[in-house]
Amino acid sequence: MKSVHTQMTAMLLMFSAPAAAQSQYPRPARPPVDMVSPAPQPPVVVGPSVRPVPAPASACPTGDCIAHSIATQDTCLMFDRAATGDNRWAQGLSLEIDSAIFTEQNQHGWNVVSYRIQWSNGAWSPWLVSGVNDLDHKYNPTHNTMRRMWSYFADHPHQALACHRNEQ
Repeated sequence: MKSVHTQMTAMLLMFSAPAAAQSQYPRPARPPVDMVSPAPQPPVVVGPSVRPVPAPASACPTGDCIAHSIATQDTCLMFDRAATGDNRWAQGLSLEIDSAIFTEQNQHGWNVVSYRIQWSNGAWSPWLVSGVNDLDHKYNPTHNTMRRMWSYFADHPHQALACHRNEQ
């Protein structure tokens, strides 16, 4: 008959095995979240103007390459914006509102892909994706309609990744 000590040791080893297995595959450390607003920056181009142009078909060494142009690919910019004062952001759930309201250099047609809002206490909301996780828990009391979180663009600073169709 095993002693109580031997049984306890066996139980401890059995329950500690998953922790030992986890230590073989440590998770990468997550950087701390910056809750302070960064200084406003000019838009950062992340569209086709920073991507390399593919080589012409004649430069294809294997002969099975596709010649294509990315000139018509959307241009995407990251924006740091102050409150807009435009209450049209609270119009409802339409995903077309942004293309009418969001302008850059007098150019309409921008689609807000992702955004976050800086609250009055200086903290930032998590990143929200338009049409995915951005329904506001509040509603428009005058019309009894729902709205998206971008309704806070009217009275809060915000950051947004927006894309514009390149017409060529």
